[in-house]
Amino acid sequence: MSKLTGALQSRTSIIESIYLYGSVALGDYIDGTSDIDFVVIVSESPTEEDIKAISDAHTETEREYPEVDIMGMYLLAQDLGQPYCADRPSLNFYNKQVHTNGFGADWNPITWWILKHRGIRVAGAEQSMNYEIDTQSLSRYVIENMNSYWLGWIERLEQFIATKGSFSTGQLDEAVDWCALGMLRQLYTVSEQGVKSKVQAGEYGLTVIPEKWHSIIQEAIWIKQLRPKRVYVDNDKRLGDLAALLRYIHVEANRIYNAAKS
Repeated sequence: MSKLTGALQSRTSIIESIYLYGSVALGDYIDGTSDIDFVVIVSESPTEEDIKAISDAHTETEREYPEVDIMGMYLLAQDLGQPYCADRPSLNFYNKQVHTNGFGADWNPITWWILKHRGIRVAGAEQSMNYEIDTQSLSRYVIENMNSYWLGWIERLEQFIATKGSFSTGQLDEAVDWCALGMLRQLYTVSEQGVKSKVQAGEYGLTVIPEKWHSIIQEAIWIKQLRPKRVYVDNDKRLGDLAALLRYIHVEANRIYNAAKS
């Protein structure tokens, strides 16, 4: 981030502040598996010249640190905490490219919550972060995501099992990490009105999820931490437990959310 900061500030004068959110801000960055998520506050909407300067700064940074995945948004201070506006897409760095059409924008209540409560300023002036993120908006965003994106994952996994499909061990590792910890993060938010990293959410899951799914949660944590240790020797059993865990989390999160509304 020091390299990127210097590269940006040497090329454009619109950089006001740079903040980190995501796993770094949550105190759970894992080298080799975690992204570095950032928000750059700019003084004015970037011109074509600014966009070229920002793109060049990222190119220079990527040449020196090609193995590090960073992603972030370039926003005005007035954008912080606000709903996404499709008519005014943000400038983003995502998948090692600068996008001007909003592609890859991490513009949502989770980002705003982390930035407000745990954000780390790495350059520039301190921002007031005086916007409000109410717990109802946070939970509503998460449950809508759970009932669309994550429900799609559950249904695909269940269909895969029904047709006796099989993953390679590496593919299943990725699915266990991504799905189990991703959905446990959402369960935590709905239940506790806060935000945890993936590993922290896994550890939370070991305290609230029935014991019969502790093995799949523990494996997800180990995979995320790049540890070689595993519980399962049977991939079919592991896949079945993953799908069952995700279905349980989906039902439980909706139960908690609906109970809080009534």
